Amino acid sequence: MLLVDSPYKLHGIKPLFLMELFIAIGLPTVLLFGLTLLFMSDGIPCWVRQFNKYSSTLWNFGVVAMSTMTVIIFLARR
Repeated sequence: MLLVDSPYKLHGIKPLFLMELFIAIGLPTVLLFGLTLLFMSDGIPCWVRQFNKYSSTLWNFGVVAMSTMTVIIFLARR
C-alpha cells in the first residue's frame, strides 16, 4: 500500500492510509449526507434546478473531458 514506514501506527495501520481511507470513503459520505439534509430542509436551490436544463451539455462535456485526459495520460506515459 504505502511505502512510508511510520513509527506511529494504530494496530499496524499507517496514519497516511487512514487519511486516504477517509478521503476515499468518509468525505463523499459526509458530502452526500450534508447535501441531502440541505435539500430536505430548504428545498432544491435554483442553481441545482438549472443543471437539469443543461444536463445533456454537462454529460457531453464530462465524456469529452475524461476522454481527452485519458489520451493525454496515455501519451505522456509512452
